[in-house]
Amino acid sequence: MVDGLDADAYDALVTAAETYRAALVVRLAGEAGLRTEEITRVAPRHLHEAESGAGARLLAVPAAEDGEREDGDGAPLADIDEQIDRETVVPASLAADLDRYATSEGLGADDPYVDVSPRRVQMIVRETAARAANRTDAAPEERVTPSALRKTFARRHLVDRDVDPRAVRDAGGWESLGTLDPYLDPLDGEALAAALAVDAGADADATVGRTGTTVLPGFEALTESGPSDPVAAVAAGLTEADRWTEAWFARRAVGGERVEIAATAGVDRATLAERDVSARGPWQDAIADEAPVSTDGRQETGGRPAVAVPAAYEGAVHGALCVVAAADPVDDAETRSLAVLGRCLGRLITADRWRELLHSDAVTEVEFRATDDGAFLARASERLDCRIELASTVDVDDEVSRAYLSVDGAGPQEFATVVEEVRGVSDFRVIETREDGCSASVRLAGGSLVRALIDHGATVRDASAADGRVRVVADFPEGTNVRPVADGLRDRFAGVRLASKESVARSPRTESALRDGIADRFTDRQWAALSAAYHGGYFDWPRGSTAEEVADAMDVSSPTFHNHLRKAQRALLDGVFEEDGDRASREDGRIVGADE
Repeated sequence: MVDGLDADAYDALVTAAETYRAALVVRLAGEAGLRTEEITRVAPRHLHEAESGAGARLLAVPAAEDGEREDGDGAPLADIDEQIDRETVVPASLAADLDRYATSEGLGADDPYVDVSPRRVQMIVRETAARAANRTDAAPEERVTPSALRKTFARRHLVDRDVDPRAVRDAGGWESLGTLDPYLDPLDGEALAAALAVDAGADADATVGRTGTTVLPGFEALTESGPSDPVAAVAAGLTEADRWTEAWFARRAVGGERVEIAATAGVDRATLAERDVSARGPWQDAIADEAPVSTDGRQETGGRPAVAVPAAYEGAVHGALCVVAAADPVDDAETRSLAVLGRCLGRLITADRWRELLHSDAVTEVEFRATDDGAFLARASERLDCRIELASTVDVDDEVSRAYLSVDGAGPQEFATVVEEVRGVSDFRVIETREDGCSASVRLAGGSLVRALIDHGATVRDASAADGRVRVVADFPEGTNVRPVADGLRDRFAGVRLASKESVARSPRTESALRDGIADRFTDRQWAALSAAYHGGYFDWPRGSTAEEVADAMDVSSPTFHNHLRKAQRALLDGVFEEDGDRASREDGRIVGADE
């Protein structure tokens, strides 16, 4: 009848997503029924509550531009005057994920959730499917496309849930559903909400078939504005449901062999100490393997079923969220929902660390060193007997960065020769040639030590290589337990060691007043565009790189790059002129210098 992935295969696909953006791509197709191009068009302003109060969130799907065709699973949209093609319903957990992602990325109401090309969307799905295939036998064997995920959406509602075919047809934007189509009238958004919305006994997370209300309070705790302790808030939220009797958050203690309990709900720390949860339990495996771990009952959980899911973001594992069930074992559906909650919590913890670092009067200064021959900067500095300063790194993709380098003691041709010999380093571009060196950029696959530290919530102040050794100095918020960070980096990058750690007062000159005043004005994309343009020589005269060259280096279209760069420049200039402009406007109700 309707083709698509089964529940296990879809679950494996979602779990294999290594970034929130990749997870959103998969879920927008598989749980909201969006086409490839539609995924790149939806923005925060399109997500809204159903006026009927049916307990659902509606996602308005913008219509394709004239002449734009979809991804092959439906006819091209007709030329229409309306901006919105249709509305679909998103599960509560996906809606919460979209809200959290928009907040953490600083997206404006009109900024797309997934600001990449349709082709890149297809690649993200394909790459995620490849990861799933390497991790579990439940992964689909055939090539997975957004079209297959849309069929999964249809299959779940039509076959598994027996939803009114009219709702499925209109939510997914299909032209017809076989021979039934001539007899079916269109449904508007409110009717869709009533048809597809989950009630108290239905699934709030579209990846599962069991009640999602048991996990929903945890998502609601995350979406509250600025909880002072998100870990404690999530644990308390989960125990509001009768399904869970206990919840706590475990994080790796110094040394890594034991864990410490950071927050509890439904159980006190003394009870957990009696059970010796710090020495053993599934939460340790969840932290080490970065994957959910279930148990049907152990001493540490009071003999009751439990599950532990990692709270991680971009390779930084902050700990494990542990919940104990009141009775029945935790099924796969609930585990999937909790795993999504853990990923959301991991991202929020990372964001909180960035905020702490921004406002802290003191910082923990750490120095890492690497001598591994596989490290590109170490090899290049030794081979060419030169010194390399890392000026900046800019994210190109989920797993790719572009590094901007200043090289002293080696010319571009010599440096290019080393690039060609190193795996995972490519696309060498010369920005400026000097008498004693050059400025250049390279494309790095597989991540970098600097990006890993930034993702852990650090500010990297210095990164350089000389004599075959890499030195990176970074600041963490005061009181940060650096040891787990160092352990994680050592697992990911061979040869990395923690050379020093000390608490230092933050200098008032660390950042200028100008930067302090406007740093929070930029979104991640705007900052990436501004940084790439600056370090790529776009603002130099003569220019070291054209706008098209910088956009190509970032793997985005020229219009997209110009859009983010213009907004970043406007934010920068607002920080310079805003105060004077406000003062001028107060003087006599007009802007000084405006035409009379």
